[in-house]
Amino acid sequence: MPMGSAVLGRLGLVMLWWLSLWPLTELQAAQNPCAKVLDRPCVALVLGGGGARGGAHVGVLKELERRRIPVDLIVGTSIGAYVGGLYALGHSPAEIEQIMQQTSWGQGFRDRVERDEMPMRRKQQRDDFPINFDLGVDSRGLKLPKGVLHGQAMAALIQHAYGVVPEFSSFDQLPIPFRAIATDLVNRDTVVLADGSLLLAVQASMSIPGVVRPMEINNRWLVDGGVANNLPISVAKALGADQVIAVAIDAPLLQQQQLDSAMAITEQLTSFLVREAVERQLKLLGPQDLLLQPALQQIGTLDFAQIDIAIKAGEDVAQQAAPLLQHFSQPAHYANWRQQHRRQDHSSMQLADVELDNRTGLADELLLQRLGLSQQQKLNSADISAALRRVYGLDTLERISSSLIRTPDGKQRLKLQALPKSWGPAYLNFRFQLEDDFSNTHNYQIAASYLWTELSAFGAEWQTDLALGSDKLLKSELYWPLADSGFYTAGRLQQSRTLLGLENSVGLSDGELNNTEFQFGAEFGFHPLDNANLSLGVVQRDGYYRFPAAIASQFNFGTLSYLRRGVETALVVDTLDQLSFPTRGYKVEGSLQRLQDNVLGGRTHSQSSLLRAETAYRLGAHIWRGRLRWDNFSGADGTVALEQFTLGGLLNLSGYPKNYLFGSQVRFGSLVYLYQLSDSRFSFFNAPFYLGASLERGMVTEPRFGDRNLAQHDQWLWAGSVFAGWDSPFGPLYLGYGQAEAGPQQKPYRFYLSLGQTF
Repeated sequence: MPMGSAVLGRLGLVMLWWLSLWPLTELQAAQNPCAKVLDRPCVALVLGGGGARGGAHVGVLKELERRRIPVDLIVGTSIGAYVGGLYALGHSPAEIEQIMQQTSWGQGFRDRVERDEMPMRRKQQRDDFPINFDLGVDSRGLKLPKGVLHGQAMAALIQHAYGVVPEFSSFDQLPIPFRAIATDLVNRDTVVLADGSLLLAVQASMSIPGVVRPMEINNRWLVDGGVANNLPISVAKALGADQVIAVAIDAPLLQQQQLDSAMAITEQLTSFLVREAVERQLKLLGPQDLLLQPALQQIGTLDFAQIDIAIKAGEDVAQQAAPLLQHFSQPAHYANWRQQHRRQDHSSMQLADVELDNRTGLADELLLQRLGLSQQQKLNSADISAALRRVYGLDTLERISSSLIRTPDGKQRLKLQALPKSWGPAYLNFRFQLEDDFSNTHNYQIAASYLWTELSAFGAEWQTDLALGSDKLLKSELYWPLADSGFYTAGRLQQSRTLLGLENSVGLSDGELNNTEFQFGAEFGFHPLDNANLSLGVVQRDGYYRFPAAIASQFNFGTLSYLRRGVETALVVDTLDQLSFPTRGYKVEGSLQRLQDNVLGGRTHSQSSLLRAETAYRLGAHIWRGRLRWDNFSGADGTVALEQFTLGGLLNLSGYPKNYLFGSQVRFGSLVYLYQLSDSRFSFFNAPFYLGASLERGMVTEPRFGDRNLAQHDQWLWAGSVFAGWDSPFGPLYLGYGQAEAGPQQKPYRFYLSLGQTF
């Protein structure tokens, strides 16, 4: 179990489980679901909360059905509400077992928008500033979310498991009457959810306080029911149950030798608080009731990989209690009960229309366009989840939730609620880069981005970036979409300074090449799809190069000033799932820039073109990546080549220093293999480790600044590397070794350390 996930979860629970020491008020439903049970006792199944230990509930259900025990009422907390809701809906224990085994539980705790779900602009912002804390900021200071997670991914997991389920005027309308238990975050009440959206009720019961954003239902902020009542026997009794089968799966207390860390002590404190509330509930059990406590000591709250073991533990405890369970068996009534409680078909539904409750600053037209659903369309749960993810992909929403309302003609109205990020609409994100080849190349950069969103109903934004370090940058850009047409305009101002460390052929420092530039640009663009962008713009670049002595002696001057004006066009198609360690998709980008260059008292025209392509493919733990690069500057004969492209560094002609080879034309290709060592199946961050190797080939075909006296090399060079990588929350971390064939440097081999740099 990942330590980060466990710590956050336990600390979040501790903050509110203190409330379980206080008096509770139970909100009871007016209906008595047991009133319709005639000629036999009304049997209630009470399923407690306990995370991954909830697999035991499935094992108990399997044994109840084997012994022909009809269940007339289900009351569940947290994972007990999840399993209980599925059974109440009509799923068999075997179906619930399959759902729980096939569910990627870790995805429910990775609430961030995936890269390949984002519009192109948002992808670029995430790529540029991978330390995506998304801190809110306004005149009062920093603002934080209400939880580490917003619950969007968990909602998708529940939707996938439950299928297309309409709202109910009462959960008594389910094949088995059902209640989900949540906690009111404001007044500490135990809340019995008895109607409305079954999916939202289950999610509210599972929302870990401090970790998952509270659910808003009927104007109440609701969190995990385990905070107030982790084994709601009292609720079942209040609803008229004659007999109760309670399944307790709360965390066991740790032994003294296990209390060896702050995390363990926190877990013990949490267990004390839950245990005290559960003990109060256990006192309500009478001689006609039954308590089942599966042996789950070795299964942690987040150990969903051990679902099968938990299921078996539930079966075992029910089998051990077989003589007691015999008192609940009703063979004469069971066949009729089972026929009445067969699962209805929730695989698809006919969409009548969409009702949008839009509380964001964005236009309804924009959200409905991204939703992409048409009236009279037949939908399944996957269609609904995909539609919600398209809207959520804007990355400016805290939640987009849905529920279904049955219309008189038997169709369904999809009711949506879109909530803005409560800590927005302005955000801070960061970047930290560090590169070292343990020789002459040492680069670092610290950068921050301020993004102000929702300046218009269609998503206008203002972004300002500041970077300090070896390379410096101050950039401000205004982006303005033209309604929901897909077209946009943008304008930017940028001041930058880049340094290029030089080495001679024997590996000694040869000074630094300094390029300082002020840039103004304006563009008109079009987003035909989320993964494509076409732009046409004008640009003015006013700057200078400051040469080190090795180059200045060739030119007879140390500074070269220039003023460049012209037009540029670019096309980008990008479906990569991530930029740092992609495992699927491709990215192709091409650009063409035609400028008038004013330099050395003369005026000429130049043209720069770039073509980059990358693809990734995954098979199990094996990943292959291919890259191609073609950069070219062309101008009149004898003119200075003001555009310089570089090769060198890890995975960019490994073995050479970073940017060692540079000139006005570059050709490069590489094939990279990675083996994924670990995959965090359940964590807030997907941060796997890799081992990899590369084979590379490249060349610089034109000399530096077009001066033949500065020529380095114009032949193809082979290179390769081996490395270890970590996709850390602060950006990709590499430690590697590269070696190239002998060329312009006598010893083309290096060790590399890199953080925050993508290749």
